[in-house]
Amino acid sequence: MMKKQIAALVLGVSVAGGVGTGVLANALTTETPAAGATGDKTTGTSTTTASPASPSDLVLAPGRVGDVFVGMSKDAAMATGLFNADTPPAVDGCPVLPLTWKKAYADILDVQTLGNGEIASIGVRGKLIRTKDGLGIGSTYAEVRAAIEDRTPVEAGYDQSGLFEYDAEAGGWIGYLFNPPVTELKDSDPVTFVEVTKGTQPGLQRDGC
Repeated sequence: MMKKQIAALVLGVSVAGGVGTGVLANALTTETPAAGATGDKTTGTSTTTASPASPSDLVLAPGRVGDVFVGMSKDAAMATGLFNADTPPAVDGCPVLPLTWKKAYADILDVQTLGNGEIASIGVRGKLIRTKDGLGIGSTYAEVRAAIEDRTPVEAGYDQSGLFEYDAEAGGWIGYLFNPPVTELKDSDPVTFVEVTKGTQPGLQRDGC
């Protein structure tokens, strides 16, 4: 296993479409059905069957990216039109991936799943995916600290650092990764990877087989 500066390697429990740094989680909340939406029998959450959103329309929030949320079933995820199912692995010897983002999203997002295909973690590596406050890849340490409640950085593994945003009501997390260790963080250091989970704080690592 080797160190990664958030840039390349797909995997984990079932990673989809790419790389970064992170860990997994469990399930999120429900949302009011929109036009063209269908209910998810597993979670009671709606999923849209309309034309998939462009990457820049996918808003990052604790536990979710756009209409895709941690805890979403495989069938519900497929109904969004954003995923491919049962994709052969990019590395020989790795398992088939229950879900992978479609081509338009695969370079900037990844997904990890549980054995039943349920989404456990979503990783963000592209600048188009941002929170309602504009936070995302490339945001500085100072900008993230100014926008979130918990401003204390913690070690994120591989001598890197993380800041974490938590929604107590929904149980969802956003983790922001910075390459320098905690003792060397500067206000100008950029976010290099983002991970959303539920229940479990993001580990901000992506390790592969």
